[in-house]
Amino acid sequence: MLKTFLTHNELDSASSTFQASIVIDVLRATSTIVTALSNGARFVIPVEKVEEAVDIKMVQPDLILSGERNGIKPQGFELGNSPLEYSKQVVNGKGIVLTTSNGTKAIQKAKKIAENVYIAAFLNISYVVEQLSAHENIAIICAGNESEVSYEDTQLAGFIISKLLERKSYSLSDSSLIALRTWEAIKKPDFSGTHSQKLIELGFGRDVEFCQNIDISPIVPICSSEKIVSMLIK
Repeated sequence: MLKTFLTHNELDSASSTFQASIVIDVLRATSTIVTALSNGARFVIPVEKVEEAVDIKMVQPDLILSGERNGIKPQGFELGNSPLEYSKQVVNGKGIVLTTSNGTKAIQKAKKIAENVYIAAFLNISYVVEQLSAHENIAIICAGNESEVSYEDTQLAGFIISKLLERKSYSLSDSSLIALRTWEAIKKPDFSGTHSQKLIELGFGRDVEFCQNIDISPIVPICSSEKIVSMLIK
């Protein structure tokens, strides 16, 4: 079974448990996590609240304090939520604590319903699908935008579903069918949703462009206790 949750709020009433879940926040949390780990970050600690992130930084001052609210870096944070900020020069060998408006909430909720929690972006889709295909019962979790469905997240969910179906047969929930048909209709990233437009207005047009790249990061982030680390791919 492939069941898609089109916003993280749908997880609040989820009654099923899954072998695996895959969390998607294309713009921008999961793209940022993939990029940070690709550039040598040791781990990312995702937290829901700004105050939590600050508290963790106080206890572990070597961590990079990062995140956003309404797209903007909170006061006193070292990095925002732009993947382009997480260069090798900045994050290599470092630990990161990250809080975002939607993505890190989705990750925390995903951990409550699945044994294995992976992180996906267009940047690493094929590598994630290879790991996901070992599972039969999968939750595909779109973070969404403040309780609203994200056009970009839904596209990636559909792309993941299409690639899983190339490997073997799955039954699909109705929301998975919606995501799949959306991807089949466009067949390439189409970042024209409301959140893309908001980021462009805020000056993050380069992020919107960057997050459309496919398979440039050959890693699979996975949640390990409170941290996200990069899996060793055999």
